[in-house]
Amino acid sequence: MSVDSRTELVPLRTWFGLRWRGYDRDEVDDYVAELEAELRLVTADRDASEARAEALAARLVSVQEENAALQDGLHRICLTPIDLKGLPERLARMVALAEEERREVIRDAQLKALMIVGEAEQRARRLDEEAAAKREGIREDFRLAMSARRAEAMRALAELRNVARDEADRIVAEAKIQSLHIE
Repeated sequence: MSVDSRTELVPLRTWFGLRWRGYDRDEVDDYVAELEAELRLVTADRDASEARAEALAARLVSVQEENAALQDGLHRICLTPIDLKGLPERLARMVALAEEERREVIRDAQLKALMIVGEAEQRARRLDEEAAAKREGIREDFRLAMSARRAEAMRALAELRNVARDEADRIVAEAKIQSLHIE
């Protein structure tokens, strides 16, 4: 991504040359300003989504690291098994409850991590789709505006050609009349 791509997705010009019987300059300027504002909104939305996805990814990494640390601790504990026969019944029950709670905490952490990742991916896909749809709409609007402007310019050019042709015919006719009077 280039440095300017965060502020301008597409370099749009904000001026149009003035032509005889052309577009209203204020209307064209307003339209282009609206397009640029919409592009800035789409860019800001995309940037916010990227930041949110990065934050969620960092949170996921943190949860995964915590999970890994818990698993390492559990592995160490499991390597030195506790002989429940040598423990009083109350302590044996506490160890069993702690083991059950550990499994529950791990399961909850894994479920939360999966939910966070799923939500982040779903939101990122939705925002990408919305941004693509907006970009496509803006492109289509721009294409239609340029087609209409091109058609108007062609009509104006044809009209100028006709006026010039009529003027040339009039001048030629006057020249013929003058040449007949001179002879």
